[in-house]
Amino acid sequence: MLVVGLGLATPSFALDKQGSAHAGQVIGPDHGFGISGSVLAGVAPFNPSYAARPDNSGLALGRVAPHFDIDLIGARLSLPIDINVWTDRTRSGVAKLGPSELDVIGGVTSTWQLGPSALETGARIEHDMPVDRGRYNQSYADLRIRWLGSLAAIDRRLASWLHGGDLTGQLTLGWFGYNPSYAARPDNTGLALLRYGFHMGLSAFAGRILASVDAMTFTDRRRHGFRPSELDLTADLGTRLAPVDIHVAYERDMPIDQGGLVQHFVTVYATLAFDLVPHPPTPSVNTKSTPVAH
Repeated sequence: MLVVGLGLATPSFALDKQGSAHAGQVIGPDHGFGISGSVLAGVAPFNPSYAARPDNSGLALGRVAPHFDIDLIGARLSLPIDINVWTDRTRSGVAKLGPSELDVIGGVTSTWQLGPSALETGARIEHDMPVDRGRYNQSYADLRIRWLGSLAAIDRRLASWLHGGDLTGQLTLGWFGYNPSYAARPDNTGLALLRYGFHMGLSAFAGRILASVDAMTFTDRRRHGFRPSELDLTADLGTRLAPVDIHVAYERDMPIDQGGLVQHFVTVYATLAFDLVPHPPTPSVNTKSTPVAH
């Protein structure tokens, strides 16, 4: 049974819109069929430059993002599905609430516990497309490996010190094996080849304090190859108001090998986790013979 909790369920607004399987956690059975996930709903009260479509037109106002984990063999073999819907604040009237972009991501992952940490491997396909106008879209297929770590899993005293919390981390390496159109910079120049990701999360007082920092870099297959071309930084603060988590996040996406468009904004969002089809209970193992009643 996989029993180590790893990572905070703190989705970010980074251009990388696919989250870790099971919200970066390895908790629960490593067998059986199950369907779980979460739904995110947010609004950007401050947004001078973050676009509402793949062609960088408009300004994002709202986002709705359901995530599903369809476990075929527990976390050993899962099918993650992400859907992101964006709206455009530059449209007039109630049209601001209508979808401007739709992103669909699907794939397969496998997560294995490695002592006090875990390793997630997987492949995904993403397609980002405009909904209301324009034709420019971005697509790719990638392979990823992600390490998940938890200090509370190493020393249980930390959870006590944080009053039911944890300090967690993630490291990600991804390769865009097929990429006809997914850009390497916020201004849509280049084609992404690699991604390097870092995440650190803190929870304390049974979720009443949630904080995280994310850094994601992309490289350009048309230039340098391994040298980063874009850096996305996200800082997030939140709290748990059962059954939802409420967050405020600031994201800044910028080119780092040349000048160009910088996109940044502040978003307020809520997430709600759900469990549609619970996993079957873990089979008990009885190593002793049971006396027969007479």
